[in-house]
Amino acid sequence: MRQLMGLLVFVLLALPLGGAAIAAPQGKRVVVLATSNTNPYIGAWTGTFTKFATQAGIKVTNLSANYDAAVQSQQIDDAIAQKYDLIVICYINDQAIVPALTRAKAAGIPVVLYATPMRKDQEDLWTSYIGTQNSELGRFAGEELAQGLAAEGKTKAKVVAVTGIAQMINVKARMDAFKAVLAQHPGMTLVATEDGKWNTAVTEKVTGELLVRFAGQGGIDGVYAMADNQATGAINAVQSAGLPLGVANKGVVVVGSNCMKDGIVHIRSGEQYGTATQIPTEEAEYAAKKVAAYFNGEPLKKYETIPVYGVTKANVDQFAAGCSY
Repeated sequence: MRQLMGLLVFVLLALPLGGAAIAAPQGKRVVVLATSNTNPYIGAWTGTFTKFATQAGIKVTNLSANYDAAVQSQQIDDAIAQKYDLIVICYINDQAIVPALTRAKAAGIPVVLYATPMRKDQEDLWTSYIGTQNSELGRFAGEELAQGLAAEGKTKAKVVAVTGIAQMINVKARMDAFKAVLAQHPGMTLVATEDGKWNTAVTEKVTGELLVRFAGQGGIDGVYAMADNQATGAINAVQSAGLPLGVANKGVVVVGSNCMKDGIVHIRSGEQYGTATQIPTEEAEYAAKKVAAYFNGEPLKKYETIPVYGVTKANVDQFAAGCSY
């Protein structure tokens, strides 16, 4: 009996405490799937995540689908076949990606979403969303646009929205919150919403067309360009049309989101009224540390969200460093 008890104690002492050694991040393999690494926000996010995850001992593979949903689904299948330990993804299309995520779930591979969550009825397909509450970005855009127009003395205004890829859940969340703010200002009317595909050139073209369309109806007073690189496109379109721009000139008021370097520059110049923080380097560092902790046995919450702040000329210096991407 004593020999048996001694053997049992030896075995127990030999086991890793709490499973931490088994689950440690060192050597774990993570694939990061991006919509497109040429997008300023996405490129900064994936690069920062790779940096901090690698420092934690995680082996990271970063792949871009260039906004091709079929390519992204194949990338997930490849990750399953190669038995990755975790998939980190900014998906392109929430419907097209479901079959691949279902296969990842069946294979027992956890999925972490960034940039945009999925619908409530799809929550069983992913482990955690780590990032910003997109509704807050839309809310700040609406509030800042209202503030800018009020500063011009306008109680009635025609505004337009040029969004990211229209079918994405984060776009819908931002627009729903933006519209909710407009509803509190009956004089502000959303007269058009167009898909700018998160692209500067596309947004410039679309905004230019909107300016022409409404020229005979008193013009456009405000533009919500969903990301700051898109705000740059909207600003270029207004200037190309020879129209006054910014509150100081009692011109078109432009607001954005994502807190990019372009936004900071244009807020300081008065060409853009405001933006809101969705800082990819901050989010990605947070996500990398959460993933490392997960491999150490710490469970992930379904929503690991980061606070959002509005940025205007009054507080731009506070956020300028983090938004320089």
